[in-house]
Amino acid sequence: MKILVVADIESKYIWDYFDPDRFRDVELILSCGDLSAKYLSFLVTMIPRPLLYVPGNHDKSYKTRPPEGCVTVDDRLLIYKGLRILGFGGCKSQRAADYEYTDQQMWRRVRGMEGAIRKAGGIDILVTHAPALGLGDGPDKFHEGFEAFRYLDDTYKPKIHFYGHRHISTNPVDRRAIYEYDKTVMINACGYKIVDYDEEMRQMPSYVPPRSFHFPFFGR
Repeated sequence: MKILVVADIESKYIWDYFDPDRFRDVELILSCGDLSAKYLSFLVTMIPRPLLYVPGNHDKSYKTRPPEGCVTVDDRLLIYKGLRILGFGGCKSQRAADYEYTDQQMWRRVRGMEGAIRKAGGIDILVTHAPALGLGDGPDKFHEGFEAFRYLDDTYKPKIHFYGHRHISTNPVDRRAIYEYDKTVMINACGYKIVDYDEEMRQMPSYVPPRSFHFPFFGR
């Protein structure tokens, strides 16, 4: 299955020079956030396939005007053609704002979904806006990843974890953007990528970022 995944940067190539042949084989669209509702609605109109999304921290307008024709997977586990897809939007922050969460708040959200995860028998694809702690996150607090997402990767080992929030190279061979962690392929979706779920994942290089972390008591 070919999946179009998007995040953070609205592609001028897609907006201004849309080529239907480029996306002919896409069967599913996933958004990791920080994209305008109009952009997502454009995608689902031009590529008539389901579009599942999580909100980014800049998507506060989704509260009143969500993307038309798209389906939120934020705090939800949906199954599409046998793929179990779980999503969490938002980034790490200490202030009270829409789609901004403390570690404690994200732990509560993740723990609240564990019943659904167990009922489904696991996760195939994890879609988040922010990265997991120590896996593609940034050095500053606002771009630091969530411990709870690292827990999901370590415990349920989804086949792919798509995330955004960090604006890095869109080059598909950039090992900061696509790499393997344990049994999960980590993909920073900045810009857009077309991923072959069945074939391309088997060819990814292995890389474990050398960053230590710990789970706090409240997350256990």
